[in-house]
Amino acid sequence: MNEKIISILKTFSEEDVKDFKKFIASPYFSRGRNFEKYYNSLLKFYPGFEIEKDKFLKIYFGKKDDAEGKQSKILRTLNSDFTKILEDYIAISALRRMEFYSNFLLVEGYSIRGLYEIGESKVEEYLSSENGWDVGYIKELQRILMRNTDSNFKGLANKNSEMYDVVEQQSEDLINFLFAMSNQLLNSLDVNSKVFNITRRTEQLSLLFNNFNLDKFLEDLRPDYPNYKKIKLDIIFICIMLKNKKFENLYSHLNDVYMDTYDALDMREKMNYFMSVINYYTANQSEQIIQQKFEFVKFALSKGLFPSGEIRFLNAGTFKMFLLAGLHAYDVDWTENFVKEYIEKVNPDIKENMLCYANSYIEHYKGDYLKSLDYISRFRFEMEIFTYDMKLMQLKNYYELAKQSELYIENLNYAIDAFLHFLKDNKKVSENYRLSGREFISGMRLLIKAKFGIAKKDKEEIKYDLEKFYSETRNLWLISKIKELLQLNL
Repeated sequence: MNEKIISILKTFSEEDVKDFKKFIASPYFSRGRNFEKYYNSLLKFYPGFEIEKDKFLKIYFGKKDDAEGKQSKILRTLNSDFTKILEDYIAISALRRMEFYSNFLLVEGYSIRGLYEIGESKVEEYLSSENGWDVGYIKELQRILMRNTDSNFKGLANKNSEMYDVVEQQSEDLINFLFAMSNQLLNSLDVNSKVFNITRRTEQLSLLFNNFNLDKFLEDLRPDYPNYKKIKLDIIFICIMLKNKKFENLYSHLNDVYMDTYDALDMREKMNYFMSVINYYTANQSEQIIQQKFEFVKFALSKGLFPSGEIRFLNAGTFKMFLLAGLHAYDVDWTENFVKEYIEKVNPDIKENMLCYANSYIEHYKGDYLKSLDYISRFRFEMEIFTYDMKLMQLKNYYELAKQSELYIENLNYAIDAFLHFLKDNKKVSENYRLSGREFISGMRLLIKAKFGIAKKDKEEIKYDLEKFYSETRNLWLISKIKELLQLNL
């Protein structure tokens, strides 16, 4: 049997089965061929469509193939014609679900028939509603296509006095498209360069924008310009992705610009911009940014952004990010309230595990290290990233307990060895996590040496090593512990 036909029919729902029966009954689509008997014969194998050729021939023709293979030849012709009508059905079904393209083809049809007034009215109606539009740069491209059609209608209807407004709107559409597309593509380049360890920075789009005088553009852009706030937000994101030094002074205004623009964004844009800002803050940790990140998270939650729209549950990664935002800002009360409310919005399959995860962090920050270890013992070590975090938290707890009683030093050293084996043996741990894990162990061993094994004659040497490590690491916990030792003058 024809594999293409079988593959398509296997995707048919019960509604498709009924709709396609109506579709082939229409002489307009079936092109004069009657496919009803052929289709009904195929449906005898619904929904699995495990069809043996001889069995099908007997159902359709009432007999098996003859010696000359006459029935097989007829079947090949039927298969070819039936494939075409199947593809027509798929195309038309998809078009009905894609509201923008249905309307765009409709106004093009009006244009071809010279129905300019009707076409113009339809374009203006659709531009004002924007129902069924996509998002991101695809949405901006759709607006450009529709606005271009509007311009043609006005020109053909001799409405020249209205043309300037349309041209100005087209200019705005092109700006929005340029920035939306660039943000998405530059972000893709940035993400993939980390995934695939690309070291070169010669991508054409990056080169182009790095050579634009974007600060001059922003300086000259009128505050009363349509979408001024969104354009400013787009430019800052582009500069962040390009790591453009000229715009470092603008990064500190990310919160204000996003919050100021928030109400003008649709739900998908709100989410996409939020994640871009949060990712920037996460990648550039500092005492100032920790507080900015925390305020930003509180803003998003106050707006009901998580979960919302198409997102049914708060995913584990986002839950972790919000949890740590509160703890890094040392607002344990807020974090406890966050966990109490939002653990109910986490996927039920991982709810209990994420609660153990969250409580292990909270108890550590409250100073109850044994209780934190108890929650870690209840944690199911399934997801590598969260397992990594729990093993780090185990080390942190044993270090704090060793400060209270050196009996815990043996537990600490054992946990370090276990963590090293995890980094070495677990093939699912990314190279970035391996490197940061090994750096953490180096820092932990330095802390152990400084706190528990230092001799007076080595004091200056260990102090130098601590200061050097402090200046190079980005790990917030290690920074705080080294700072603590240096302030105590070892």
